[in-house]
Amino acid sequence: MKKTLTLCATAALVAMALTGCEKTGTIEGEVCDAFTGKPLEMPTIWMDSTVYSTLKEKYKYKQELRKGQFKFEKVPVGNYKILAGRSKYIKSKNMISTTEENPNLKVTLYIYSDQIEPGLYLPGDEENGPKKISNEWVVWSTQCNESIAGYQLERPQAGDGAKVPDQKKGKKKGKKEAVKMSPLPAPRVIEGKLEVFYRNASSVTSPLVAKTFPAVEQDVSAHADCKGFDANEKKGLFADKDKGTNLTVTYMAENLFKITGELPKGKQIIQFSQDGKTLTTYYFENK
Repeated sequence: MKKTLTLCATAALVAMALTGCEKTGTIEGEVCDAFTGKPLEMPTIWMDSTVYSTLKEKYKYKQELRKGQFKFEKVPVGNYKILAGRSKYIKSKNMISTTEENPNLKVTLYIYSDQIEPGLYLPGDEENGPKKISNEWVVWSTQCNESIAGYQLERPQAGDGAKVPDQKKGKKKGKKEAVKMSPLPAPRVIEGKLEVFYRNASSVTSPLVAKTFPAVEQDVSAHADCKGFDANEKKGLFADKDKGTNLTVTYMAENLFKITGELPKGKQIIQFSQDGKTLTTYYFENK
């Protein structure tokens, strides 16, 4: 009986060797602009450390590339890094996996113009492209360790506080003008769901975290860890760190992330952080 099983096993191994035991499948999809979702003509797609590339002379689907579509056939099941790029675009890097149960895979890859500067953006359309959200509150922000974020409620206008000549004495020495103060700009108003894109200034090797916190006016003295307030300032705007809400962060392409989620009602401070360190904050309000 044992001999019979051994012969059967040997026969099975021979059959696998003759027919090929490694299962393969097809990996296909399209490459789109990250902000508009529009397919991009003639992208370049390749799978790292493999023979699969749209630049290969024998690649069969060059016509489909005109519509942003690609296809790799007879790909052994496994884990791969797939990349997409195009001239004057920032490329994407994505990890993909196939199994013997699911050897085929359809994917959408996203890239974006290399002219996009770091910052927060609204989704664009085919005609206008993305619209940058100006972070006009950043000049009011202070550096905080434990308090997440803090804003000055007002600050001197640029150029104020200069001395003026003393007309009676004819001397250059004079008294200070009354300093004019500017209030913190109003928050950006949205209704309900947040859907924006965040372009990080540098490469992200650890996860990007996006959270929103209620913005509350509190005594500056209660936030001694925040540096940057004037010595005479009594009040500031701070993030209530005990009531933070996580936002969904989706990788789109190198240094570009889609941020979505339901903002709680009221004024909010949105924080982007990495490795526990704040990268930047924005001031929003959900009415």
